[in-house]
Amino acid sequence: MGRYLAVTLAVLALALVPALSAPVAGHAPDRGQQADGSQTIIEVGDTGDRLWPYTSRSETFADRTLVINAIITKNPEASREILGENVEDGWDRTKPTRQPLGAQINLAESNSVSSWQHAHGSVRYTYVETGSGDGQWLEQRYQLHVGTYLGSRHHVRAFAPSEDSSWTALQAHSEYWDWFRLRHTVTDIKGTADMLETEFQDSDVESVERRHQQNARGLDRGIVVVVSMLLPALVGITTRRDWASIDEALSKPTIRDQALVVFGLAAGIPLGVRALGIGLEDAIPLVTPKLFVVLLYPILAIGLPVAVAWYAADLPNWLAAPAAGLGLAVGFTLEFAMLGLVPPDPILQHRLLMTAALGALAAGGGDRRSLFTLAGAAVWVWGLVAPLFGFI
Repeated sequence: MGRYLAVTLAVLALALVPALSAPVAGHAPDRGQQADGSQTIIEVGDTGDRLWPYTSRSETFADRTLVINAIITKNPEASREILGENVEDGWDRTKPTRQPLGAQINLAESNSVSSWQHAHGSVRYTYVETGSGDGQWLEQRYQLHVGTYLGSRHHVRAFAPSEDSSWTALQAHSEYWDWFRLRHTVTDIKGTADMLETEFQDSDVESVERRHQQNARGLDRGIVVVVSMLLPALVGITTRRDWASIDEALSKPTIRDQALVVFGLAAGIPLGVRALGIGLEDAIPLVTPKLFVVLLYPILAIGLPVAVAWYAADLPNWLAAPAAGLGLAVGFTLEFAMLGLVPPDPILQHRLLMTAALGALAAGGGDRRSLFTLAGAAVWVWGLVAPLFGFI
């Protein structure tokens, strides 16, 4: 029996090797490959930039994957804000729907989609030639999805030369996680692209138009949706009801509940670590307390910022930062109250600095390119290292 079990496990292991050793999206050896005239290149924006309208698994044309199916021009950063503003709004505005956080979606019923969130996914690239003629490969700047990573979802990747670029290219598709292939399988491009088009048509944009390109293959349609956003000055005119928007966002159960989760994590983790440490010390007196420190310190030092940043990823930064910062401040206050002491000024200043760092990490939402994330991580690490070396 044991022999047959060993043979069975060996066969399963050999079957998994190809899947687990499949090329991972990343930098290809020929990262300097340039367009040679045989690739389709389309003009984007008004700066003379030209885009290869596909994504690739690596920085090479040979690893082409999916077609770019939307271009945002003039004020592309506003496109991310528009999608963020429509959390819990139905794609079909005449039939509003509401789903719990993390709910599965039926990809065949595209009108039931209701909330864009920060997404995880493999790295993809696209190629652009600037107005000066220089070519470069671009990695995705951010990802959004509706649905779940390990279930089914609508997935969007955004590409742009820089944060202040005059255009952003979007690749939108539907996919599901296949446990036997150990990766996502793309099922549709048209439906997700159509929903993006509808979403922008129902928002404050200057124009939405379709342009037919000679790039159809497989699921591709050869159609690029071009969205011209309102310029920032005009956007300001249309957003005079900011306070009403804030009130509306806070009134949505999903956003409010997520903010409360972030607040609860920030307040509860340091308080829980303190209480658990004291409880373990009392329950197991024969074990040195330093063992409990080894077990619990990573939860406070790493688990707290990671958990807060993860759950704050789908919140607007103006809500994520105070939820995390105030939560940690409350946690520290309750912790010192539980100990029955008033912290000296240097310790108090240190704790205030840590609340600010956690608030910045929450505002960044785990985006490694965000200035909030970089600043918050730097201050948080300093706040961990400084006390260990006696600076506080």
